[in-house]
Amino acid sequence: MISSKTFTNFIHGDELATQEVYEEFRNLAYFVIATYISNADDCNDVLSNTFLRVLENRQSIENAKNLKQFICTTAKNEAINFMKKEYRSVPTDLIDEMYGSADKSNDVLNLLEPLLTNKEVIVVYYKVIFEMTWEEITRETGIPSSSARLIYKQAKAKLRKELRYVV
Repeated sequence: MISSKTFTNFIHGDELATQEVYEEFRNLAYFVIATYISNADDCNDVLSNTFLRVLENRQSIENAKNLKQFICTTAKNEAINFMKKEYRSVPTDLIDEMYGSADKSNDVLNLLEPLLTNKEVIVVYYKVIFEMTWEEITRETGIPSSSARLIYKQAKAKLRKELRYVV
């Protein structure tokens, strides 16, 4: 989580704060994009566009708490826009028939976000939803596999504790 000072400096265009925000949210934004796009080069292009769009619109971010959601929403929108451009010929009726018309792509992400840290969300999502191996997670995130396993274990413990109160 970035500090309120970093957030304020980011909004005012400070380069160090901008770099800190990028470092903090880069993997999460990439993860959101990768839920829509499978090609790594395309994901990186969309990631660049995402942060350009965030920089262009940073004045509209009201507070530090909204920054994470703003970045995730921007990443999702950029990925969808990319997909629309790339796959114009695919009829939307077919997509709606296959996946349904309601946008539920981030439902799991939205449930996990309040309970877990960014890294925990990424590791859990890659492990559970995409069924990636620890080596694949390391390759995608740069998190060593031993650390990813520990992060996953801690995240599971948090979720068990939180879900116990819900059920």
